[in-house]
Amino acid sequence: MPNVPETPESTSSSKNGWLHVLAKVGPTLFVMLVLASGWLAVHQINTGGVSESDEQVAEDPTIPDSLTLPQGKLVAGRFETVPAQMQAVEHVHTIPGRIRYDETKHVDVKAPMDGILSEVLVTPGEEVQAGQLIAVIRSPEIGQARAEVLKRQKEREIAQQVLERELAISKNLEQMSLMIEDQQSVEEIESAFSNRALGSYRQGILSSYARMRLASELLEKIQPLADSGSVSGRSIRERQAERQLAETEFRTARDQAAFQADQARIHAEANLSEADRQLNLAWQSVEMLLGYREDKSTVNLGNEKALARLEVRAPFSGSVESRAFANNERVSRGDSLLVLANTDSLYVAANIREGDWSAVSLSRGTLISVMVPALDNRVFEARVHYFGREVQSNTNSIPLIAKIENDEGLLRPGMFVRVTIPIGKARQSLSIKPESVVQHENQSFVFVDESDGTFKRVDVSTGHASDDWVEVTQGLEPGQLVVTHGAFLLKSELLLQGEE
Repeated sequence: MPNVPETPESTSSSKNGWLHVLAKVGPTLFVMLVLASGWLAVHQINTGGVSESDEQVAEDPTIPDSLTLPQGKLVAGRFETVPAQMQAVEHVHTIPGRIRYDETKHVDVKAPMDGILSEVLVTPGEEVQAGQLIAVIRSPEIGQARAEVLKRQKEREIAQQVLERELAISKNLEQMSLMIEDQQSVEEIESAFSNRALGSYRQGILSSYARMRLASELLEKIQPLADSGSVSGRSIRERQAERQLAETEFRTARDQAAFQADQARIHAEANLSEADRQLNLAWQSVEMLLGYREDKSTVNLGNEKALARLEVRAPFSGSVESRAFANNERVSRGDSLLVLANTDSLYVAANIREGDWSAVSLSRGTLISVMVPALDNRVFEARVHYFGREVQSNTNSIPLIAKIENDEGLLRPGMFVRVTIPIGKARQSLSIKPESVVQHENQSFVFVDESDGTFKRVDVSTGHASDDWVEVTQGLEPGQLVVTHGAFLLKSELLLQGEE
């Protein structure tokens, strides 16, 4: 396409178009420029001419690393220091727990049988002694058990008398045998044993002994006649046979009597032993129903009322925690009559969770601290009694039971406590007192005494902590004097100086 040369008329038309556009938008641009200038002026006035970098410096003043206090503040602050030193620090952990009864000293006294609760001799809160009478029950069951005791006592008395008689007979038979060996007469023997027990053996032995002596006397009388020929030899032999037969009968009777007497004695001894066993079993039945050992020498079994009386006695010294029945109420076997507890020593129960299972290695008897919030955060000592063997599925923890003494009677079952247990083994490390460590903006630091009233802030990193010491892993050297009492006051002074 061929170029068309610009003419004066076309150039004039273009200039007129730009002037027309500028005339339309010019006022709007002027207004916007005025507004921007006004905003900059107001902002300059409000900031006072301070730049953003200057403002940042003003908002973050630098806190000094040390401060020097005048003598007056040194005296008023009463600052104390302890040198950083090597100590055996053991990591501890505090867990919640509860005071509980000692299970071995908390007994639910129950009715051993059916009956009528005729008397309750104690009230809740009352102190009782071991063996003290606390309630009385009337029950036919205990009456029957005691009646069995009476029966067995009579049987034993009879067995004892039989044995004593058998022993006397055996002894008398031995003495009679000695008199017979001395060839004393029947009259002398009968006279000696007229009032002494020989049982059924008296007639058999004495009769055969009398016949033997008679046969011996007849033989002795006929012997001289046989020598002179007045009596035939046949008569002599007959007398000799009679005498020998009489002696045989006597010896048989005596041996049989001795054997039977010995057997009767043994049988009587066995009967007495059996009577003793049956009597002991009867007493055991009574004592099982009573729940305590009854004094056999003083117990009254003379009437039916005494037989049916069941005395409930305290198994140990303690206090009555609760009472369930009133006088003359009917009770059944197994009903809870009273709850008796001894709170001189109690248990502390807490749960060792998974993160603290290293504490399970603690041996029995290890001392732990127990803090009781209800007693103004007083701290008591307890000793580890045992750890549970089973992990509780709902809490993934193991129960810890510790024994705590309650000599002052301040602790009560159910109290909430905080239990401090050691975790792992103690180790030697550079340590300071826990009250020396203060914090600001998540940074732990201490104050080191540089003498002449000057204290320097030193940032530290801490490790394991116990009630007495805190491990310092970074920031201090052994021997540096670290402020304990007054550290918080120094922190306040340091922050005030930073603001100034």
